Amino acid sequence: MQICDVNGMIEMREKRNWMKMCGVVFALMLSMAAFAETRRTPLVKYPGEVGQHGWKFRGAEKGKVVYIPFEGYYKSKGGRIESPVFKLDKKTGENAWYELKFEAKSLENGYWWVDFFDRAGEQLPDVNSRLYGSKDWRSYEVVVPTRPDADSAQIAFVSENGAFVRDVELRELSVNEAAEWCDKFYKDLPPVDCSRISNESWGLLPKTKSLLQSSNELRIVFLGDSIMNDTWCGNFGPLVFKDFPAAKIKMYVSVRGSTGCWYYHEKKHFEEYVVRYSPNLVVIGGISNYLGPEKSTVRQAEDHMVETIKRCRSIGAEVIVCTPPPSYEFRPDSTSKPFDLSLCEAPLDGRYSALRWDYQRNAAKRTGVQIWDLTTAPADSISRSGKPLMWFKRDEWHNDDRGKQLIARTIAAYFHAAKLYPDYAGNQNVGLKRTVAAE
Repeated sequence: MQICDVNGMIEMREKRNWMKMCGVVFALMLSMAAFAETRRTPLVKYPGEVGQHGWKFRGAEKGKVVYIPFEGYYKSKGGRIESPVFKLDKKTGENAWYELKFEAKSLENGYWWVDFFDRAGEQLPDVNSRLYGSKDWRSYEVVVPTRPDADSAQIAFVSENGAFVRDVELRELSVNEAAEWCDKFYKDLPPVDCSRISNESWGLLPKTKSLLQSSNELRIVFLGDSIMNDTWCGNFGPLVFKDFPAAKIKMYVSVRGSTGCWYYHEKKHFEEYVVRYSPNLVVIGGISNYLGPEKSTVRQAEDHMVETIKRCRSIGAEVIVCTPPPSYEFRPDSTSKPFDLSLCEAPLDGRYSALRWDYQRNAAKRTGVQIWDLTTAPADSISRSGKPLMWFKRDEWHNDDRGKQLIARTIAAYFHAAKLYPDYAGNQNVGLKRTVAAE
């Protein structure tokens, strides 16, 4: 009896030791997996000053107005030094985010730039932002989003009067890492007040909300101009992916420089920029949906948006119309004060016309689609900041990573509302009732 008891005790002890060992091995495997996720090997690495390793220089077209893909016709931004094109290591057909690290110094502001290409070599919307003028070396750690169909990329730096850049590297991030970068970057910015975003911001999006809360695929197209591209480049994506980890989301930014619904409402353009992605949801935004008084009337702009919305519905997609995010510097000075909502009703032939939102609201009301306010919260944050003029911008028309992040936090807050109110179905006949944060 004693022998049996001893044997049983030995057997139990051996089982416990085995379980402990298995636990240690499992914990070690988890630790190694976490380490692998957070410290992936750089995809490309260019030590020392750029100019070696196959980089090429393109001369400036100083003073000339040139066409910049996905932005439009603007004054040349300067000379450009660019890396060889390299293949991405992300999972094919999935969104991904990359960390771009480098050091730079330049007497004037310039741009860092990443171009993307699909498998056929066609150029996709780029990501670019501000290279801050500095006589001393300045370190950069920025996050670059990619579309699911991005297959290769090229890194570049642009400056009118030259810039020095060194120690460039690019590596893929996990969703959590990219979201953590957003949170860390946002801590140094004036806060965005999204407290007025309500459950009714999803009242007209039942299919999209259901897909977000399932494991079925949700395909989203963000349609517009370079300002919509900037909204995308603000990296709201990882914040949304983190909120809905089980959802199979695929996001496509589909833009043409200085272009809006006056172009996309035409069948051939709609097929090229929307239909090819088979979206469940189309998000219409930017500041170029109205051409200006010399080319169209406000009513025509509204009608073009209505026609675009109807085309989206004809392919089974739900629609969100976004009011214009801040782009041009709308502040007369850097005095800290609340955002002046009257600017959103300014004449369409003046300085503040990019913020006007009445024709967009009317189009949404006529078609019964959701409208999200991307104007008020980020514009109020900028107005109250007391920061110098142009502090949030990379040039006269476009935001830098600071301005982009404020807009990204706003659109991420709208998506977050679907998580906060998972059971709210909404009233499908309420139109615009309390769906806009400014109301």
